[in-house]
Amino acid sequence: MLLSIDTSSRYGGVALSDSDGVVVEVRLWRSTANHTAQLMPAVAELLKAQDTRAADLDGVAVALGPGPFSALRVGVSAAKGLAMAAGFPITGVDTLVLEARPHLTPDGTVAAWLDAGRNEVAAGWFSYDGERVREDEIAPPETLLEQEPALPNGALIYCGEAAHARRGEIRGPGNNGDAARPTAVAPWTPASRLWALAETAARRLQRGETDDLATLQPYYLRMPTIGVAKRRDLVRQGRP
Repeated sequence: MLLSIDTSSRYGGVALSDSDGVVVEVRLWRSTANHTAQLMPAVAELLKAQDTRAADLDGVAVALGPGPFSALRVGVSAAKGLAMAAGFPITGVDTLVLEARPHLTPDGTVAAWLDAGRNEVAAGWFSYDGERVREDEIAPPETLLEQEPALPNGALIYCGEAAHARRGEIRGPGNNGDAARPTAVAPWTPASRLWALAETAARRLQRGETDDLATLQPYYLRMPTIGVAKRRDLVRQGRP
């Protein structure tokens, strides 16, 4: 069994899945703080429901963000603690990849959006094969919408929690009157990101791809503004 942990936004969740990434048990919640109170009780409920012990797991997967600083640290720290205590492998996947993966298409580009606070979103753009077509960034939604013509031709599919919440602002065809670029917003549920994590992590573990407990860190994209100089951190942790 594989345990998947996602605390990338106010919506958190944990899931147990089989070796193929098929989810067999899931717990979801919405946190008003940083998931500390919900995460480990949810893991305990999950294991009890499947009559499984943490020591019997084959591995743990965790969504790395971007996302709120404290929330991401709760998920990554819990995953690393479980892996260290039980001695099983850990794999981290950045959350923009998780939002995009179910919607990849050979007919266009996928734009994955996550809330970044301050009325901004974290955005990643992906081609049909899951490769990024430009650098991730944080910007106001209206700024990102104006950048559509710089992307490859074809349809543009917006996806992810922040895109779903702003679907009324995302117009089609083309936010700049470009009729050649059909625009759509993919549906989103709190469970969709967690299921993508379980499937992606299972494939990684099958290939023997794991992360180092000592170096695995959340993918913040924007560094904290308290106590350090303001800057953007564009170095991703983990692999897609």
